[in-house]
Amino acid sequence: MDFSITITTFNRADSLRRSLEALSRQDYPLEAVEIIVADNGSSDHTKAVADAFAAQVPHFRYIYDPRPGQLVGWHRAAAVATGIVTCFIDDDVRPDPGWLAALAHVYRDSSVGLATGPIRLDFEEAPPDWLATMTLGDPGYETVPLLGGLEAGPTTRDIPGNFVWGTNFTVRRSVLTEVGGFHPGAMPWDLIRFYGDGEIHIGRMAEQRGYRVLYHPGAAVQHAIPAGRLSLEAVMRKFTTSGCARSFQAIRASGQPLAAPSADDIRAIARRYFRDADAAPGDLVRAVEMGLDHGMTLQRDAFRTDPAFRDWVLHENYLDLDTCYRHPDLAARAQSDAAAGTDWRSGV
Repeated sequence: MDFSITITTFNRADSLRRSLEALSRQDYPLEAVEIIVADNGSSDHTKAVADAFAAQVPHFRYIYDPRPGQLVGWHRAAAVATGIVTCFIDDDVRPDPGWLAALAHVYRDSSVGLATGPIRLDFEEAPPDWLATMTLGDPGYETVPLLGGLEAGPTTRDIPGNFVWGTNFTVRRSVLTEVGGFHPGAMPWDLIRFYGDGEIHIGRMAEQRGYRVLYHPGAAVQHAIPAGRLSLEAVMRKFTTSGCARSFQAIRASGQPLAAPSADDIRAIARRYFRDADAAPGDLVRAVEMGLDHGMTLQRDAFRTDPAFRDWVLHENYLDLDTCYRHPDLAARAQSDAAAGTDWRSGV
């Protein structure tokens, strides 16, 4: 098998259908591809969508596991994947028809450990003017960290490992195992302190071990952006996860909680996400600052006061879900997210 493609999903059956339809239109033989839908406890018609698609493709697998957090879908799928290359996308992502063919070209080089391509934002409504202040880089070489948008030019090129983002994340399966899999990713909002540095950890570790990380302009995906992702509250929540990820990385590196940053420190970090923070609306800048501070504070306080949370952050290998999902707040949540309609990927 050449590729294993995993879509992690929760209660977004219609969006999942569009992603699966995009995969069915690939300019690549589907006989060499397996598709895995990792359902994180959906209560809508996700299973029916998966069953209908299973009848259309040669190699399909559906996995259901209601434990909270994207880590569950990632690692349940990784445990059964058979492809030489494993690809992970979200259920609001639609790969372009040439996506797999471009990736196949990249991975012919055995030194390549990870690869990605353009992540193009497909807005439900016209984005607000202020988004331009959070678009970094020059035309054709832009990133939008707020929404995961990525353009790195018209040619295949080496890129930093931390630019292979979850909406278009591909990694050689042997490398995924070698670096110990993913770190914790998206969580329901009330469990957001458990958020880690997810897929970014894999890119950094692979790079440290000498693997090449490549961007191919043909390996493009379209990422659907609903209007709700562009509210001030959504911005604050997004940067709460960024604060958690920063704290998580620091704790893993030192074994100690991140020291409380000053207001000037928070301001300096926040400005890195703006092309020109002085030109951005003040309430937008404050939402970014508040989110960063909130995320770092949540993790710092939990690490200091909760021994079980310390075990979670410092866990050696998250590939073994049964050993890392022992915190009582995680263990107790089996199907409550589905009942409440909580979206575990975005923390909303």
